[in-house]
Amino acid sequence: MTIGKDPDAVDAETPTDHDVAVALGFDSVDTHTSTDLTAHDGDDELPSRAEMWAIIQEQSQTIDRLEERVDELQQEQNRADRNRKEIASQLHEVTESVADTDETADQAKEIAKTANANAEQAKSIAETGETAFDREDPEELPGGIDPSSSPLDFLANCRQHRVKKHLVDQGTPRKNRFRALLVMKRWNEFATKRTNGSGIFWTRDDVRDALTAILGKRPHAQTLKRVWDEMVALGSSDIDVTERRVSAKQTPTEIIAMDIETAEGLLEARYHHLELLDSDGQVTGGVTPVVTRTDRAEV
Repeated sequence: MTIGKDPDAVDAETPTDHDVAVALGFDSVDTHTSTDLTAHDGDDELPSRAEMWAIIQEQSQTIDRLEERVDELQQEQNRADRNRKEIASQLHEVTESVADTDETADQAKEIAKTANANAEQAKSIAETGETAFDREDPEELPGGIDPSSSPLDFLANCRQHRVKKHLVDQGTPRKNRFRALLVMKRWNEFATKRTNGSGIFWTRDDVRDALTAILGKRPHAQTLKRVWDEMVALGSSDIDVTERRVSAKQTPTEIIAMDIETAEGLLEARYHHLELLDSDGQVTGGVTPVVTRTDRAEV
């Protein structure tokens, strides 16, 4: 600066960036170039606190919507699972209903056979005067073999593959009766033993455990009920359906009880060599399933 000059005159005489560029041989200088460090483009400025809060709220609402959608999808999945289970249950009920129809038809056939047998018996009695009890003398059984005391005792002592063919493989299946037979023959594994050794009994839990082992899966409630009923029918007078109560405060539990001698008799296999059930499942050899004088039953 020249001493004594007016500052405006000094500024006017100061060469511009363009003048300096020309003097140095440059064509031009970007008029926007500046060494002023305080000058910034407005686009580089950080968002304000209000803008940041608005962005956060928007993101939070988006997250809430996503969580709601996830909940909706989970509810849809749960409904689908329930529908599948309901369909499976209905299918099982239909299957059981078909099985019931088959068993009803089988029972009708048995009733017809029994009626025919009774007619033949009445005819024989009228002709000879000899009753069926007179002909079914246990002493006439081959080898002095004791007669059966119940349908269970008879079937348990025949060859199992013959019984299976008779109850399951041929004609209308009686699979629950065969399952009941298997449960009762495996009493040593699944029945509850009395502490004094006098007998055994089955609770519904015992039967469920036995069926789980036999079927390879936990039985349906209807299957358990039908097998229980078949056990009662098969056991006839050899079993006693009663209640058991451990203490006065405990709810009574229904049981199927059997004395130990009868239970052991299920494992004697005394009819195996007689082949009393032929290939068609018919009783042969002149021996009926139950030949005692006190309790007769058809199998």
